[in-house]
Amino acid sequence: MKTKIYRTVSISLALLLMLVSVACITAAAPPAAAVVPVPMETPPPPGDVPDVPDMNITKLQISPRHTGMDLMPGESDKITVTVKNPNNETVSVDPMIKDQPYSDYVLDETWITITPASAELEADGGEEEFTISVVIPDDAERGHYITQIAFTDDVMPTPYEPYPMYINALDLHVSVWKPPVMQIQPRYIHDRVESGKGYDYTINLKNTGGEDIEIGPELKTEQWYHYETMGQAFENDAITITAPQVVPANGTATVNIHIEVPIGAKGEYHSGLDLGIDDSSSEGWYDDSEMVQLNFEVWTQPTEPYTKEFATETAAPITIEIESNRYRYDMCGGGSSGSGDDEEQSFDVVLRGPEGDEVTLTRTAVEHHGSVNLGGSDCTPPWEIASSGMYDEGSTSYIERYTANGEIGNWELGILPHYVEAFEYTIEIGELET
Repeated sequence: MKTKIYRTVSISLALLLMLVSVACITAAAPPAAAVVPVPMETPPPPGDVPDVPDMNITKLQISPRHTGMDLMPGESDKITVTVKNPNNETVSVDPMIKDQPYSDYVLDETWITITPASAELEADGGEEEFTISVVIPDDAERGHYITQIAFTDDVMPTPYEPYPMYINALDLHVSVWKPPVMQIQPRYIHDRVESGKGYDYTINLKNTGGEDIEIGPELKTEQWYHYETMGQAFENDAITITAPQVVPANGTATVNIHIEVPIGAKGEYHSGLDLGIDDSSSEGWYDDSEMVQLNFEVWTQPTEPYTKEFATETAAPITIEIESNRYRYDMCGGGSSGSGDDEEQSFDVVLRGPEGDEVTLTRTAVEHHGSVNLGGSDCTPPWEIASSGMYDEGSTSYIERYTANGEIGNWELGILPHYVEAFEYTIEIGELET
Protein backbone atom coordinates (compact mmCIF):
# COMPACT_ATOMS: atom_id res chain seq x y z
CA MET A 1 0.00 0.00 0.00
CA LYS A 2 2.84 2.45 0.71
CA THR A 3 4.19 1.97 -2.80
CA LYS A 4 0.82 2.75 -4.38
CA ILE A 5 0.33 5.93 -2.35
CA TYR A 6 3.82 7.11 -3.22
CA ARG A 7 3.26 6.79 -6.92
CA THR A 8 0.01 8.67 -6.76
CA VAL A 9 1.57 11.59 -4.93
CA SER A 10 4.47 11.72 -7.38
CA ILE A 11 2.15 11.93 -10.35
CA SER A 12 0.11 14.66 -8.64
CA LEU A 13 3.21 16.75 -7.99
CA ALA A 14 4.32 16.38 -11.62
CA LEU A 15 0.98 17.57 -12.90
CA LEU A 16 1.08 20.55 -10.55
CA LEU A 17 4.52 21.62 -11.84
CA MET A 18 3.32 21.39 -15.47
CA LEU A 19 0.33 23.63 -14.77
CA VAL A 20 2.54 26.26 -13.12
CA SER A 21 4.90 26.29 -16.12
CA VAL A 22 2.07 26.74 -18.58
CA ALA A 23 0.66 29.61 -16.54
CA CYS A 24 4.01 31.39 -16.57
CA ILE A 25 4.41 31.05 -20.31
CA THR A 26 0.89 32.35 -20.90
CA ALA A 27 1.49 35.36 -18.72
CA ALA A 28 4.70 36.26 -20.58
CA ALA A 29 3.26 35.83 -24.11
CA PRO A 30 1.30 38.67 -25.84
CA PRO A 31 -2.43 38.27 -25.94
CA ALA A 32 -3.66 36.22 -28.94
CA ALA A 33 -6.34 37.46 -31.31
CA ALA A 34 -9.80 36.27 -30.58
CA VAL A 35 -10.97 33.40 -32.75
CA VAL A 36 -14.29 34.13 -34.45
CA PRO A 37 -16.28 30.93 -34.94
CA VAL A 38 -17.36 30.23 -38.53
CA PRO A 39 -21.11 29.95 -38.67
CA MET A 40 -22.26 26.58 -39.98
CA GLU A 41 -24.55 26.54 -42.97
CA THR A 42 -28.08 26.17 -41.79
CA PRO A 43 -30.05 23.53 -43.68
CA PRO A 44 -33.21 24.80 -45.33
CA PRO A 45 -36.39 24.32 -43.41
CA PRO A 46 -38.45 21.32 -44.46
CA GLY A 47 -40.99 23.56 -46.13
CA ASP A 48 -38.44 24.72 -48.78
CA VAL A 49 -37.77 21.20 -50.15
CA PRO A 50 -40.00 20.42 -53.15
CA ASP A 51 -42.72 18.01 -52.27
CA VAL A 52 -42.94 14.79 -54.19
CA PRO A 53 -46.53 14.46 -55.32
CA ASP A 54 -48.50 11.42 -54.48
CA MET A 55 -48.43 8.58 -57.01
CA ASN A 56 -51.94 9.39 -58.19
CA ILE A 57 -51.40 8.67 -61.87
CA THR A 58 -53.22 6.79 -64.59
CA LYS A 59 -51.18 4.26 -66.54
CA LEU A 60 -52.27 3.36 -70.07
CA GLN A 61 -50.91 0.83 -72.55
CA ILE A 62 -49.45 2.57 -75.63
CA SER A 63 -48.49 0.56 -78.72
CA PRO A 64 -46.10 1.40 -80.22
CA ARG A 65 -44.15 3.44 -77.70
CA HIS A 66 -41.52 4.61 -80.20
CA THR A 67 -41.67 5.11 -83.95
CA GLY A 68 -39.93 7.07 -86.68
CA MET A 69 -40.35 8.38 -90.23
CA ASP A 70 -37.95 9.34 -93.01
CA LEU A 71 -39.59 12.01 -95.14
CA MET A 72 -38.49 14.56 -97.71
CA PRO A 73 -39.94 18.06 -97.87
CA GLY A 74 -43.39 17.82 -99.46
CA GLU A 75 -43.94 14.20 -98.39
CA SER A 76 -46.37 12.80 -95.82
CA ASP A 77 -46.96 9.63 -93.85
CA LYS A 78 -49.15 8.33 -91.08
CA ILE A 79 -49.06 5.74 -88.30
CA THR A 80 -51.66 4.08 -86.10
CA VAL A 81 -51.22 4.02 -82.33
CA THR A 82 -53.37 1.83 -80.09
CA VAL A 83 -54.15 3.16 -76.59
CA LYS A 84 -55.64 0.66 -74.12
CA ASN A 85 -57.08 1.32 -70.66
CA PRO A 86 -56.29 -1.49 -68.18
CA ASN A 87 -57.75 0.45 -65.22
CA ASN A 88 -61.08 -0.19 -63.51
CA GLU A 89 -62.44 3.25 -64.34
CA THR A 90 -63.08 5.23 -67.52
CA VAL A 91 -60.17 7.40 -68.71
CA SER A 92 -60.45 10.50 -70.90
CA VAL A 93 -57.73 10.67 -73.56
CA ASP A 94 -56.83 14.01 -75.10
CA PRO A 95 -53.66 13.68 -77.30
CA MET A 96 -51.25 16.61 -77.00
CA ILE A 97 -48.06 17.42 -78.93
CA LYS A 98 -45.17 18.05 -76.55
CA ASP A 99 -41.80 19.33 -77.72
CA GLN A 100 -38.70 17.52 -76.57
CA PRO A 101 -36.50 20.11 -74.83
CA TYR A 102 -33.25 18.38 -75.85
CA SER A 103 -34.00 18.18 -79.56
CA ASP A 104 -31.99 20.35 -81.98
CA TYR A 105 -34.99 20.70 -84.27
CA VAL A 106 -38.48 21.61 -83.04
CA LEU A 107 -41.26 19.95 -84.95
CA ASP A 108 -44.03 22.37 -85.85
CA GLU A 109 -47.40 21.31 -84.43
CA THR A 110 -49.08 22.25 -87.70
CA TRP A 111 -47.25 19.34 -89.37
CA ILE A 112 -49.17 16.80 -87.26
CA THR A 113 -52.85 15.85 -87.27
CA ILE A 114 -54.26 13.38 -84.73
CA THR A 115 -57.55 11.57 -85.34
CA PRO A 116 -59.71 11.32 -83.29
CA ALA A 117 -58.92 14.47 -81.34
CA SER A 118 -60.09 12.84 -78.08
CA ALA A 119 -61.69 9.66 -76.78
CA GLU A 120 -63.22 8.04 -73.71
CA LEU A 121 -61.65 4.68 -72.88
CA GLU A 122 -63.95 2.32 -71.06
CA ALA A 123 -62.70 0.60 -67.93
CA ASP A 124 -61.04 -2.82 -67.95
CA GLY A 125 -59.70 -2.99 -71.50
CA GLY A 126 -61.31 -0.19 -73.44
CA GLU A 127 -59.09 0.93 -76.32
CA GLU A 128 -58.92 3.38 -79.21
CA GLU A 129 -56.81 3.58 -82.36
CA PHE A 130 -55.38 7.02 -83.08
CA THR A 131 -54.12 7.95 -86.54
CA ILE A 132 -51.18 10.35 -86.48
CA SER A 133 -50.60 12.02 -89.84
CA VAL A 134 -47.39 13.94 -90.56
CA VAL A 135 -47.06 16.33 -93.50
CA ILE A 136 -43.68 17.95 -94.20
CA PRO A 137 -43.94 21.33 -95.96
CA ASP A 138 -41.88 22.01 -99.07
CA ASP A 139 -39.66 24.54 -97.29
CA ALA A 140 -38.90 22.39 -94.24
CA GLU A 141 -35.33 22.41 -93.00
CA ARG A 142 -33.45 19.12 -93.11
CA GLY A 143 -32.84 17.64 -89.68
CA HIS A 144 -33.84 15.08 -87.05
CA TYR A 145 -37.04 16.15 -85.31
CA ILE A 146 -38.13 14.59 -82.02
CA THR A 147 -41.46 15.12 -80.32
CA GLN A 148 -43.93 13.38 -78.02
CA ILE A 149 -47.61 12.67 -78.36
CA ALA A 150 -48.93 12.67 -74.78
CA PHE A 151 -52.34 11.04 -74.48
CA THR A 152 -52.88 12.21 -70.88
CA ASP A 153 -51.27 14.88 -68.70
CA ASP A 154 -49.87 12.31 -66.22
CA VAL A 155 -46.20 12.99 -65.56
CA MET A 156 -43.45 11.23 -63.68
CA PRO A 157 -43.31 12.51 -60.06
CA THR A 158 -39.70 13.75 -60.10
CA PRO A 159 -39.34 17.01 -58.08
CA TYR A 160 -35.96 17.96 -59.55
CA GLU A 161 -36.73 17.31 -63.23
CA PRO A 162 -36.99 20.73 -65.00
CA TYR A 163 -39.17 19.30 -67.78
CA PRO A 164 -42.22 17.10 -67.32
CA MET A 165 -41.83 13.44 -68.23
CA TYR A 166 -45.12 12.24 -69.65
CA ILE A 167 -46.00 8.68 -68.80
CA ASN A 168 -48.64 7.90 -71.42
CA ALA A 169 -46.77 9.18 -74.46
CA LEU A 170 -45.48 8.13 -77.87
CA ASP A 171 -41.93 9.15 -78.86
CA LEU A 172 -42.01 10.27 -82.49
CA HIS A 173 -38.81 10.76 -84.54
CA VAL A 174 -39.06 12.40 -87.96
CA SER A 175 -36.00 12.63 -90.18
CA VAL A 176 -36.42 15.26 -92.86
CA TRP A 177 -33.93 14.71 -95.66
CA LYS A 178 -33.15 15.36 -99.30
CA PRO A 179 -31.13 13.17 -101.66
CA PRO A 180 -27.98 14.82 -102.99
CA VAL A 181 -28.33 16.04 -106.55
CA MET A 182 -24.77 15.02 -107.45
CA GLN A 183 -24.21 11.52 -108.83
CA ILE A 184 -20.67 10.14 -108.37
CA GLN A 185 -19.10 7.14 -110.08
CA PRO A 186 -17.01 5.30 -109.02
CA ARG A 187 -17.08 5.52 -105.25
CA TYR A 188 -14.00 3.36 -104.79
CA ILE A 189 -10.82 2.98 -106.83
CA HIS A 190 -8.60 -0.03 -106.12
CA ASP A 191 -5.71 -0.97 -108.35
CA ARG A 192 -2.31 -2.63 -108.47
CA VAL A 193 0.37 -0.23 -109.60
CA GLU A 194 4.02 -0.76 -110.44
CA SER A 195 6.99 1.13 -109.10
CA GLY A 196 8.22 3.80 -111.51
CA LYS A 197 5.11 3.85 -113.72
CA GLY A 198 2.24 6.30 -114.24
CA TYR A 199 -1.50 5.61 -114.12
CA ASP A 200 -4.63 7.61 -114.90
CA TYR A 201 -8.09 7.32 -113.33
CA THR A 202 -11.40 9.08 -113.93
CA ILE A 203 -14.27 9.99 -111.61
CA ASN A 204 -17.53 10.86 -113.35
CA LEU A 205 -19.93 13.43 -111.92
CA LYS A 206 -23.47 14.32 -112.93
CA ASN A 207 -25.46 17.24 -111.54
CA THR A 208 -29.17 16.37 -111.61
CA GLY A 209 -30.20 19.69 -110.09
CA GLY A 210 -31.23 22.92 -111.70
CA GLU A 211 -28.28 24.97 -110.44
CA ASP A 212 -24.53 24.86 -111.01
CA ILE A 213 -22.57 23.18 -108.21
CA GLU A 214 -19.03 24.11 -107.26
CA ILE A 215 -16.49 21.38 -106.45
CA GLY A 216 -12.99 21.40 -104.96
CA PRO A 217 -11.37 17.92 -104.87
CA GLU A 218 -8.80 17.43 -102.13
CA LEU A 219 -6.96 14.38 -100.80
CA LYS A 220 -7.78 13.44 -97.21
CA THR A 221 -5.41 10.82 -95.82
CA GLU A 222 -6.88 8.80 -92.98
CA GLN A 223 -4.24 8.83 -90.28
CA TRP A 224 -5.02 5.43 -88.84
CA TYR A 225 -3.76 3.83 -92.05
CA HIS A 226 -0.26 4.99 -91.12
CA TYR A 227 -0.40 2.77 -88.07
CA GLU A 228 -2.11 -0.17 -89.74
CA THR A 229 0.22 -0.34 -92.73
CA MET A 230 3.36 1.05 -91.07
CA GLY A 231 3.41 4.00 -93.43
CA GLN A 232 2.17 4.72 -96.92
CA ALA A 233 3.80 3.33 -100.07
CA PHE A 234 4.10 6.91 -101.37
CA GLU A 235 3.01 10.40 -100.35
CA ASN A 236 0.17 12.54 -101.67
CA ASP A 237 2.54 14.55 -103.84
CA ALA A 238 2.72 11.57 -106.19
CA ILE A 239 -0.93 12.23 -107.11
CA THR A 240 -2.13 15.04 -109.38
CA ILE A 241 -5.81 15.96 -109.52
CA THR A 242 -7.38 18.06 -112.26
CA ALA A 243 -11.05 19.02 -112.26
CA PRO A 244 -13.36 21.85 -113.29
CA GLN A 245 -14.53 24.27 -110.64
CA VAL A 246 -18.20 23.83 -111.48
CA VAL A 247 -20.48 20.98 -112.54
CA PRO A 248 -23.20 22.65 -114.64
CA ALA A 249 -26.87 22.21 -113.92
CA ASN A 250 -28.19 19.02 -115.53
CA GLY A 251 -24.66 18.42 -116.85
CA THR A 252 -21.65 16.19 -116.29
CA ALA A 253 -17.99 16.69 -115.41
CA THR A 254 -14.86 14.60 -114.96
CA VAL A 255 -12.28 14.54 -112.19
CA ASN A 256 -8.94 13.19 -113.44
CA ILE A 257 -6.41 11.50 -111.15
CA HIS A 258 -2.84 10.88 -112.30
CA ILE A 259 -0.37 8.86 -110.21
CA GLU A 260 3.38 8.73 -110.74
CA VAL A 261 4.46 5.83 -108.57
CA PRO A 262 7.93 6.63 -107.20
CA ILE A 263 10.77 4.27 -108.06
CA GLY A 264 11.37 1.88 -105.19
CA ALA A 265 7.91 2.34 -103.67
CA LYS A 266 6.63 -0.67 -101.73
CA GLY A 267 3.49 -1.52 -99.81
CA GLU A 268 0.07 0.12 -100.04
CA TYR A 269 -1.39 3.60 -100.30
CA HIS A 270 -4.76 4.53 -98.78
CA SER A 271 -6.57 7.84 -98.79
CA GLY A 272 -9.86 9.46 -99.67
CA LEU A 273 -10.58 12.08 -102.30
CA ASP A 274 -12.97 14.62 -100.85
CA LEU A 275 -14.72 16.08 -103.87
CA GLY A 276 -15.61 19.27 -101.97
CA ILE A 277 -19.11 19.36 -103.41
CA ASP A 278 -20.95 22.56 -102.51
CA ASP A 279 -24.37 20.91 -102.53
CA SER A 280 -26.79 22.39 -100.01
CA SER A 281 -28.96 19.26 -100.17
CA SER A 282 -26.20 17.18 -98.58
CA GLU A 283 -24.66 19.75 -96.25
CA GLY A 284 -23.99 18.20 -92.87
CA TRP A 285 -25.75 14.97 -93.79
CA TYR A 286 -23.85 13.15 -96.48
CA ASP A 287 -20.18 13.70 -95.63
CA ASP A 288 -19.25 10.18 -96.76
CA SER A 289 -21.11 10.60 -100.03
CA GLU A 290 -18.61 13.23 -101.17
CA MET A 291 -15.63 10.93 -100.57
CA VAL A 292 -14.08 8.54 -103.10
CA GLN A 293 -11.83 5.96 -101.45
CA LEU A 294 -8.42 5.32 -103.04
CA ASN A 295 -6.52 2.10 -102.43
CA PHE A 296 -3.37 1.21 -104.39
CA GLU A 297 -1.10 -1.81 -103.99
CA VAL A 298 2.42 -1.35 -105.31
CA TRP A 299 3.27 -4.43 -107.33
CA THR A 300 6.89 -5.43 -107.92
CA GLN A 301 7.98 -7.77 -110.70
CA PRO A 302 9.91 -10.66 -109.12
CA THR A 303 13.38 -11.38 -110.47
CA GLU A 304 13.82 -14.87 -109.03
CA PRO A 305 11.52 -17.75 -110.00
CA TYR A 306 9.33 -19.71 -107.66
CA THR A 307 10.82 -23.23 -107.34
CA LYS A 308 9.13 -26.52 -106.53
CA GLU A 309 10.96 -29.82 -106.01
CA PHE A 310 9.25 -33.15 -106.71
CA ALA A 311 10.20 -36.78 -107.29
CA THR A 312 9.12 -39.36 -109.84
CA GLU A 313 9.10 -43.13 -109.43
CA THR A 314 8.42 -43.95 -113.07
CA ALA A 315 9.73 -42.76 -116.43
CA ALA A 316 6.26 -41.54 -117.45
CA PRO A 317 5.72 -38.19 -119.21
CA ILE A 318 5.43 -35.07 -117.05
CA THR A 319 2.68 -32.54 -117.65
CA ILE A 320 2.82 -29.06 -116.07
CA GLU A 321 -0.12 -26.69 -116.01
CA ILE A 322 0.07 -23.11 -114.69
CA GLU A 323 -3.02 -20.91 -114.22
CA SER A 324 -3.41 -17.26 -113.27
CA ASN A 325 -6.72 -15.58 -112.40
CA ARG A 326 -7.32 -11.86 -112.59
CA TYR A 327 -10.31 -10.32 -110.85
CA ARG A 328 -11.74 -6.88 -111.33
CA TYR A 329 -12.42 -6.18 -107.64
CA ASP A 330 -13.39 -2.51 -107.36
CA MET A 331 -10.95 -1.41 -110.04
CA CYS A 332 -13.17 1.17 -111.65
CA GLY A 333 -11.97 4.47 -112.99
CA GLY A 334 -9.22 3.32 -115.33
CA GLY A 335 -5.64 2.58 -114.38
CA SER A 336 -4.15 -0.82 -115.10
CA SER A 337 -7.53 -2.53 -114.82
CA GLY A 338 -9.45 -0.65 -117.47
CA SER A 339 -7.02 1.13 -119.76
CA GLY A 340 -6.79 -1.62 -122.38
CA ASP A 341 -2.99 -1.33 -122.29
CA ASP A 342 -2.44 -3.96 -119.62
CA GLU A 343 0.72 -6.00 -119.86
CA GLU A 344 -0.04 -9.55 -120.95
CA GLN A 345 0.26 -12.28 -118.36
CA SER A 346 2.98 -14.87 -119.04
CA PHE A 347 5.33 -17.34 -117.36
CA ASP A 348 8.97 -18.29 -117.79
CA VAL A 349 9.06 -22.00 -117.01
CA VAL A 350 12.24 -24.02 -116.44
CA LEU A 351 12.35 -27.75 -115.58
CA ARG A 352 15.54 -29.43 -114.38
CA GLY A 353 15.90 -33.20 -114.36
CA PRO A 354 17.64 -35.62 -111.96
CA GLU A 355 21.08 -34.69 -113.35
CA GLY A 356 20.45 -30.98 -112.79
CA ASP A 357 20.27 -30.21 -116.48
CA GLU A 358 17.50 -28.16 -118.04
CA VAL A 359 14.93 -30.40 -119.70
CA THR A 360 13.22 -29.51 -122.93
CA LEU A 361 9.62 -28.38 -122.35
CA THR A 362 7.01 -28.41 -125.08
CA ARG A 363 4.18 -25.92 -124.67
CA THR A 364 1.10 -27.82 -125.76
CA ALA A 365 -1.67 -25.31 -124.96
CA VAL A 366 -2.49 -21.74 -124.03
CA GLU A 367 -6.00 -21.07 -122.73
CA HIS A 368 -7.93 -17.88 -121.99
CA HIS A 369 -11.04 -18.00 -119.86
CA GLY A 370 -13.42 -15.19 -118.94
CA SER A 371 -16.54 -14.50 -116.92
CA VAL A 372 -18.98 -12.13 -118.65
CA ASN A 373 -22.06 -10.51 -117.13
CA LEU A 374 -24.93 -9.09 -119.12
CA GLY A 375 -26.39 -5.76 -118.18
CA GLY A 376 -23.41 -3.44 -118.31
CA SER A 377 -20.51 -2.74 -116.02
CA ASP A 378 -20.66 -1.52 -112.44
CA CYS A 379 -17.81 0.77 -113.46
CA THR A 380 -19.94 2.53 -116.05
CA PRO A 381 -21.82 5.67 -114.97
CA PRO A 382 -25.59 5.15 -114.99
CA TRP A 383 -26.00 7.88 -117.60
CA GLU A 384 -23.54 6.10 -119.94
CA ILE A 385 -24.85 2.53 -119.75
CA ALA A 386 -26.75 2.76 -123.02
CA SER A 387 -23.64 3.81 -124.93
CA SER A 388 -21.20 1.41 -123.27
CA GLY A 389 -22.82 -1.87 -124.24
CA MET A 390 -24.42 -4.62 -122.21
CA TYR A 391 -21.43 -6.92 -121.64
CA ASP A 392 -19.05 -6.73 -118.71
CA GLU A 393 -16.12 -9.09 -118.17
CA GLY A 394 -15.57 -9.40 -114.45
CA SER A 395 -12.71 -11.92 -114.28
CA THR A 396 -10.25 -13.67 -116.60
CA SER A 397 -8.03 -16.75 -116.42
CA TYR A 398 -4.82 -17.49 -118.29
CA ILE A 399 -3.44 -21.04 -118.56
CA GLU A 400 -0.20 -22.45 -120.00
CA ARG A 401 0.37 -26.20 -120.36
CA TYR A 402 3.74 -27.98 -120.95
CA THR A 403 4.93 -31.56 -121.34
CA ALA A 404 8.35 -33.19 -120.97
CA ASN A 405 9.80 -36.69 -121.15
CA GLY A 406 10.12 -38.16 -117.68
CA GLU A 407 12.54 -40.41 -115.86
CA ILE A 408 12.95 -41.66 -112.33
CA GLY A 409 14.55 -39.22 -109.92
CA ASN A 410 14.32 -35.78 -108.32
CA TRP A 411 13.14 -32.77 -110.34
CA GLU A 412 12.98 -29.00 -109.86
CA LEU A 413 10.36 -26.76 -111.46
CA GLY A 414 10.97 -23.01 -111.72
CA ILE A 415 8.18 -20.50 -112.54
CA LEU A 416 8.81 -16.79 -113.05
CA PRO A 417 5.48 -14.92 -113.49
CA HIS A 418 5.06 -11.67 -115.42
CA TYR A 419 2.17 -9.29 -114.61
CA VAL A 420 0.51 -11.92 -112.48
CA GLU A 421 -1.02 -11.35 -109.05
CA ALA A 422 -1.17 -15.03 -108.11
CA PHE A 423 -0.97 -18.37 -109.88
CA GLU A 424 -1.64 -22.05 -109.39
CA TYR A 425 0.33 -24.97 -110.79
CA THR A 426 -0.33 -28.67 -111.40
CA ILE A 427 2.35 -31.33 -111.94
CA GLU A 428 0.97 -34.57 -113.39
CA ILE A 429 3.10 -37.65 -113.91
CA GLY A 430 1.81 -40.17 -116.43
CA GLU A 431 -0.26 -40.17 -119.56
CA LEU A 432 -3.11 -37.66 -119.53
CA GLU A 433 -6.59 -39.13 -119.71
CA THR A 434 -8.51 -38.21 -122.82
